[in-house]
Amino acid sequence: MRAFLLAPLLALLVTSAADAATVRYAAIEDLARDSGLVFWGTVASVQQFNLGTTGAPRIVTDVTFDVHRVLKGDNPGSQFVLRLPGGTADGLTLAIPGMPRFDPGHEVVIFLEWTGQSWAVCGLSQGAYRISADHEGRKWARRTFEGLTFATAHKAVAPLQEQPVLLEMFLETIKQLKSRQEVAP
Repeated sequence: MRAFLLAPLLALLVTSAADAATVRYAAIEDLARDSGLVFWGTVASVQQFNLGTTGAPRIVTDVTFDVHRVLKGDNPGSQFVLRLPGGTADGLTLAIPGMPRFDPGHEVVIFLEWTGQSWAVCGLSQGAYRISADHEGRKWARRTFEGLTFATAHKAVAPLQEQPVLLEMFLETIKQLKSRQEVAP
């Protein structure tokens, strides 16, 4: 079983005093390899529900994306709904350290893996690249590493600050990584 499949469970079990999930760092190569679906899209809506009862809550957040371009995997169509554990509903909040948060109108490139039952974000917030535009209108991709610390051989360390990457260069990198994976034995 891939390490990323266990990440959401580990996030619930292994947290630091600062409420951060401790995970292994995932480079773009890791995310591209371990993802079954990668796309660039805009968050259309975010809805939070309690699928359980007040006594036994099951809080989830449904994030609907308008899909602009599929970079890996089967095309899900013009919209894709991702169900994430956690959120706020019925006056109850379930906060999962490291789980990415999405806001309507924001663009993202998202790396998803199939857990056998549903799609999950690879490496928690590592698998969600935020897209923003500069004053010249150029679009940039950047990860925030919200709620994460990284496991090293001796201790957990805070995430490094990564430099933003021009969106078109980032999309081309993903395309090249996918091509290499398709021809690898």
